[in-house]
Amino acid sequence: MKLNLLTPERKAVYDTEITEVTIPAYSGEMTILAGHSPLITTLGTGMIKYKVKGEDGTKKALVSWGYCEVVPGAVNVLAEYMQTKEEVVEETAKKQIVDAEQKLVKQNLTDDEFEAALNEIQKARVGLQLLN
Repeated sequence: MKLNLLTPERKAVYDTEITEVTIPAYSGEMTILAGHSPLITTLGTGMIKYKVKGEDGTKKALVSWGYCEVVPGAVNVLAEYMQTKEEVVEETAKKQIVDAEQKLVKQNLTDDEFEAALNEIQKARVGLQLLN
């Protein structure tokens, strides 16, 4: 089956033959194998993991918000945000966590602002996980 991982800025993975993919669906992780039933689900913030056919190991990336569509022969992931291990800067991620946590504690936030701060913390934490 083919994997397509697209963001508004780039085609991160396009028409890549894979054997499986694990996505951070909004309600929890979901592993998709060949022959999976068609579906559409929303993405949460987390790590996408996939195995490229004919290669050893698992490739990983951070994705946040968007949609995943499973159709016969393909998995299409449309993410608002995506970051690879090579793009993660450890000091920046740590600072994002501290800044967002301080915002949660010190500011009176709307529900949307609160959700955005939690999402920033989650993105930074997953980015740090990619480094390990």
